[in-house]
Amino acid sequence: MGVHTALVADDSRIFRSWLRELLREQGFEVVEAANGREALDLALSVRPHLLVLDALMPLMSGFDVITKLREKVADYHPILFIVTAVYKSRRWESEARLQHQVHEYLEKPLEESTVLAALERHLPGASQPG
Repeated sequence: MGVHTALVADDSRIFRSWLRELLREQGFEVVEAANGREALDLALSVRPHLLVLDALMPLMSGFDVITKLREKVADYHPILFIVTAVYKSRRWESEARLQHQVHEYLEKPLEESTVLAALERHLPGASQPG
């Protein structure tokens, strides 16, 4: 199997660092963005298999990134994880899944086991040490 690439977009440097290391341990190549505009630019240029987007980031939300990506490249269908420390309710999760077709809606603080289980659901076999 080829190497999977992941984009981690979050305005928290600490969160990005934690998730970058976790994903690298699973064999992913990881690119990072500190805001929504960087996330959109990287997603368009790198085309990662997995996008982990913070729901609320400077310049553009994770949801806006998804919308803009679909407008620009309709044939690009990455696995989409939204992470949030703010929008914590079934209503927000339901809206994210229905309107934005996110694959996982993960509430912070995240546990390593939660991320690994989500990876296994959507990229079976990818979450194996590289």
